[in-house]
Amino acid sequence: MRRTGIYLLVILSIVVGAALVTDAIVVTDRERMDEFIDSVTGQVSESRIDNALRYADPSKVTVELVHDGHRRRYSNRNASALKSDARKALASLEGSRLRLIQESVSLDGERARIALRLRTDAGLANTVFDLRREEDQWILRRVIVN
Repeated sequence: MRRTGIYLLVILSIVVGAALVTDAIVVTDRERMDEFIDSVTGQVSESRIDNALRYADPSKVTVELVHDGHRRRYSNRNASALKSDARKALASLEGSRLRLIQESVSLDGERARIALRLRTDAGLANTVFDLRREEDQWILRRVIVN
């Protein structure tokens, strides 16, 4: 009887341990959204811009940027311009810090929307990021900055 109890305890320990390891290994969509938010907030620098741009792949998904009523689309044909345009657009913020004030994350199957309110050295900025899942990767589709 005592031996059976020990076996059950060992089996229970293995099951609980396996569940904890699985939870630690599996990255949820919400955790990926948090990683994205971390990549677009904080100190503005070339390396942070590059880190945020790793979520964009115009060869797979056209990226649309909307700012002050102007729209620009980046696809396969002009993908190389995305990095330099992003750096130019954010040049005035370089060295400043984007502080997260409020966030909203909406996940719906293969689509996600992240709305952020950020404090900059110049004031407040509202941004919306639309992403789409391609295979196991979240790819940026649209950025709206107000």
